[in-house]
Amino acid sequence: MTHKSRRWLAYIAAGLFCFLILLFVTLPAYWVDWMLSRAVPDRVHVQESTGTVWNGAGHLMVRSLGHELMRTSVTWSVQPLWLLTGKLQLRVTGQDNAAPLQATVRVGYRYLSIHAVDATVPASVAAVFHPAVTLVAPTGRLHIASEQATLTPAGLEGSMQLTWLGAGAGMSGLSELGDYRLAVNGRAAETELRVETLRGDVSVTAQGTWQTQGEGLVQLTGSVAPGSREQALRPLLAMMNAQNNNGQYNWTLSSRFSPAGLLGVTP
Repeated sequence: MTHKSRRWLAYIAAGLFCFLILLFVTLPAYWVDWMLSRAVPDRVHVQESTGTVWNGAGHLMVRSLGHELMRTSVTWSVQPLWLLTGKLQLRVTGQDNAAPLQATVRVGYRYLSIHAVDATVPASVAAVFHPAVTLVAPTGRLHIASEQATLTPAGLEGSMQLTWLGAGAGMSGLSELGDYRLAVNGRAAETELRVETLRGDVSVTAQGTWQTQGEGLVQLTGSVAPGSREQALRPLLAMMNAQNNNGQYNWTLSSRFSPAGLLGVTP
């Protein structure tokens, strides 16, 4: 091969490289929905998107068992310098005043981290994590707050708070019961869980653990003092197999929620 031929091949290779970089940078925003549909099939979608994968906007839709649970307008911005560390970081901001949302998400190989999360979503969105929630038909809003929480194969590090505002249940026709908070404190393989009542005439307390490795065993022990709402709460108390002790119902919960799927691994 002559020197002139090698020079032309170098020009062609450089041109192809620049074209690929341009294609990568201007990748249309609708590819975000394509990626989500493979990460969480039929649960999270971004529709009517505009912009690019790196800086775009669209309608975030959350679904479970074919039912739409939430739809809100969002914008996102990817910070490309994090790619040099082998991770992808993006900032998501909600544009709907009725459902405020802001969060920074960082993902990598077997790594998921959230920062500065402040989001309010319909309580029904909880059905995404466990289909049985649909039977209860929770009403009200769920406020999610976290300064930082990181999930790796070693477990969960960090904390978050989930506050159920204006809690109710369509299953029993229960109107607003009050406000309740679940505090999650990650300590590697074992995460501490605590439930407390912030407001309301139905008192709920509980504590327990979540094993954030393997099959994700969740164990909670708590009590409910229903007061004047006892009759309306009986179907829910029966589902929980709660035992009546002079007007206070004691209950235990043992379930499994493995976070391994979020990391793309098998528990």
